[in-house]
Amino acid sequence: MSNQYARGLAVLAATALAASILVPASPAAAATVTVDNATADRFTASANWGTSTWSSQRQGPDYRYATPNTTASDPAWFKINVPSAGNYLVEVWYPADPGYNNATPFIVATTSGNQTIPVNQRVNGGRWVSLGTFSLAAGDYNVVGVSRWTSGTGYVIADAVRITTATDGGGQFSLPLPRTALPRSEYDDPHHDYPAIDLPVPTGTPAYAVRSGTVVRINDSSCGQGINLTGTDGAIYTYCHFSAWSVANGATVTAGQRIGSTGNTGNSTGPHLHFGIRTGSTRRCPQPFLLAIYDGVTPPAATSLPTSGCSY
Repeated sequence: MSNQYARGLAVLAATALAASILVPASPAAAATVTVDNATADRFTASANWGTSTWSSQRQGPDYRYATPNTTASDPAWFKINVPSAGNYLVEVWYPADPGYNNATPFIVATTSGNQTIPVNQRVNGGRWVSLGTFSLAAGDYNVVGVSRWTSGTGYVIADAVRITTATDGGGQFSLPLPRTALPRSEYDDPHHDYPAIDLPVPTGTPAYAVRSGTVVRINDSSCGQGINLTGTDGAIYTYCHFSAWSVANGATVTAGQRIGSTGNTGNSTGPHLHFGIRTGSTRRCPQPFLLAIYDGVTPPAATSLPTSGCSY
């Protein structure tokens, strides 16, 4: 084999590998479908659902509301023409109010069955709120529902939904922050206490899922607002000190999807993102994992990451 031919093969291999590493930047073109509760023939609800124009945070001319009911779901449904089978980011819009429901069940009709995601409708109103990324079948059918079956208090609200084709390009990994947020040298810093890393960024910096998985929200005095992302590899990727979440509790996410905004909540002395990796109960050093992603190469498996040497 000639040296020139060998170099050519190496370039092709490197290009293919880099294509699977995500660096959140400007989103690629994606198909988006939006349905408002006032869209003709796209919304159905029983007579138990009222109509209101009270909140200025509404999407479209009005929105629908109903009282909780712990004996029947009585969902309001948004019908969407899904253009093709695949993974879609599902988002909802609603006006928020301290008197609205703190655990409104949103139902997503996925290819593996209905999934229910609770949403606190007392906060994050007047904007698109992500439920997560889900596998949807092609066709024209009821895709997103809002159920009345909740033990939460206050009106449940149905206003608008939208789906957007997931545009991760097949990527498997992502940095937890925008690539422009920090230089490579910051991803090699040791943690002050145990295997983990603190990444200094201003409050409000987007935080991304480093790989696909399922999220569970954290809210305690140590981590503050955060996320435990259980990856498809079974490892747990922990984010702490958020100023806000961008996904619902229990949502399925893909690599590169925004899951929150960095901040200074919990036991924190300044704005930063705390990031850690666990396999079982074992804390792992995330630095080799993050450096590999930064360099555009496949990161080591979580189970092979060191358990020491990355803290003071």
